[in-house]
Amino acid sequence: MENETVRDYLLRWYENPNLRPKTLHSRKVNIERVSPYIGGVGIRELKPAQIQGVYDSLEKKLSKSSVLQAHAVLRKALRDALKEGLIVSNPMDRVVNTPKTDRKEMSSLNQNEVAILLNAKDEWSPLWTLLIGTGLRIGEALGLQWESIDFDAEILTIRRTLQRIPGEGLRYQMPKTNKSRRTLYMPELVSVALREHRAKQSTHRLMLGPDWKDNGLVFPNEWGGPLEPTRTNRALKRTLKSVGINRHIRVHDLRHTAASLALRKGILGKVVQEMLGHATYATTMDIYSHVDPGMHK
Repeated sequence: MENETVRDYLLRWYENPNLRPKTLHSRKVNIERVSPYIGGVGIRELKPAQIQGVYDSLEKKLSKSSVLQAHAVLRKALRDALKEGLIVSNPMDRVVNTPKTDRKEMSSLNQNEVAILLNAKDEWSPLWTLLIGTGLRIGEALGLQWESIDFDAEILTIRRTLQRIPGEGLRYQMPKTNKSRRTLYMPELVSVALREHRAKQSTHRLMLGPDWKDNGLVFPNEWGGPLEPTRTNRALKRTLKSVGINRHIRVHDLRHTAASLALRKGILGKVVQEMLGHATYATTMDIYSHVDPGMHK
């Protein structure tokens, strides 16, 4: 194959029909970020100093997280180019100062704060109970349908996720990995909360009559359609403020809360990995190893 320019290769590389729309969008955005600096360079001639120059330039105008995204996309593309035989060595391996992630202290609620939050008993309480009781991602919870819950067996099955795709709107997608497609045990607190929530939803559905758009969703919007994920963070912020928990806690931190509480109760790390749907045990260890030294058992 002829010596493509970096930009030509990246544009060919990113169009993978097996990737999720959100991943494709991220790749395209980051290709546009790096192309002005190295896009016209032949991929076989790309030097470590040129890659370093990309990062130095991007750091002057983009946030650290944006530079990290560009680095991740370029790193993956060059690794694939090496596998394809388009380059004989990966110049990324010789870049000295690649962008690094600053590990931030993980935010989560303690047991007392969880009790305070769930005792608020507002319209969002069933969702907070589900997230804390199972460790679901918010997209998994918002994509959950009643048909995926077995109240007799007290289990629920994750079959899809709801995400906002830039330029496309809200879309249902298959879970990212096989580990994400999972069946979970529902603690009694979750089961009770969802039963009560279903009864209230049925009353609301009857009140709306033909205006209700029945999608079978456990957590729809007011008319039965998919719920905008960003609404959940605003709702959590309001609830936390109303009950006197004056800390910045995101909806995703309820997932961290679920994992942290499970580990502190002595539940094995491998079990927590299955609950969270992490692709590997190492991922769970990397995120939560600080919670309890005994979790490695």
